[in-house]
Amino acid sequence: MPANSAESADPSAAQTDLQGLELAEHHFGPLLRPTRATQSAWTNYSINRLQTNKKYHTIVSVSRKGSENGSEDGSGEDSEEDSEEYDEYSEEAWLFDSVKACVSQIEEEMDFEDGILQKCITILCNETVLDDEEPRSTDHLVRIYSPTAPMYIDVHFQYYCRSRWSEVEWFYSLGYKIQRRPSATAGNAFAIKKELNNGSPPDVHTRNGWQTLCWGYYDDSDENYGKIGLHEEGVVDVHEALFGEMEKPAETDSEAMLAYRRSLVRGIRLLLAAVGVSYDVACTDDESDDRPHELMLEGLSDKWVGRGIRNACGLRLARDAEDERAGAQERREEAKGYDDEDDYDDDDEGDDYCF
Repeated sequence: MPANSAESADPSAAQTDLQGLELAEHHFGPLLRPTRATQSAWTNYSINRLQTNKKYHTIVSVSRKGSENGSEDGSGEDSEEDSEEYDEYSEEAWLFDSVKACVSQIEEEMDFEDGILQKCITILCNETVLDDEEPRSTDHLVRIYSPTAPMYIDVHFQYYCRSRWSEVEWFYSLGYKIQRRPSATAGNAFAIKKELNNGSPPDVHTRNGWQTLCWGYYDDSDENYGKIGLHEEGVVDVHEALFGEMEKPAETDSEAMLAYRRSLVRGIRLLLAAVGVSYDVACTDDESDDRPHELMLEGLSDKWVGRGIRNACGLRLARDAEDERAGAQERREEAKGYDDEDDYDDDDEGDDYCF
């Protein structure tokens, strides 16, 4: 058997000589309309996923203490380790619970069996500090294995939020990296994090193939405190990596075009959901953006993250232009208000907004 065989990757796989797509189906099936790829691509994907799942925690292999079984969705995905348990009151529980809730919502929207997407998610790094029940700081690195293609997407989310005097200080950066040709080796969280740029929020996900999804920070001296880093080509890449190619309909077919763009939005929402961020993005004028309540992504009333995701996916609602104008005005007024106040914290420095 070749050196990169399933047998060398995981003892549980030694009972079979399966390779390629058959190997992937054996361990992770049912896959969703698997794309055509070489046998080595699917074999490497399978070995990478087996070894990474053995080394880290998948969402479906970890359950709350006291549950009847470790795989609450009934998934039969192979694993070297028995189901692990976590304390529902621990800080690490926040990410597991949030990811399960967010991803299960997307599964329901797509009429998928419960767990079909959850079992694709492996947590490589879970550093969470809570203030009561809400995150004060996070450093999350999560891998989404495609259920369709021999690819995966790594998602990284750094976040910080705390009250200071009469204001709330917060900043974050959220980015992703598509790996189209996985190697036959386990993921390494330490090596992956070394790819990132330890700087201010706009700069974290700007090198080594990483792409910025969004970033933000509160600064009472600067009205421009956040940005979406997405564009339509990028959101198409995300969707194709996760769910395969999707033919773009004719512009004259409004119903099909809406469904197409809604699918692009859902792909980006899955990236957010993988790090525990729930954001319902409106795709029609009679829908509304529903942002997360436990995380400060936007600061003021303007829901610019939802609008930015929607716009990057080719959707522009009738209210977007006015909401954008009103949001810019709100930020200017907020900044002007602080210009008239005393600076209570002499230790504030510009590099406070750095990871």
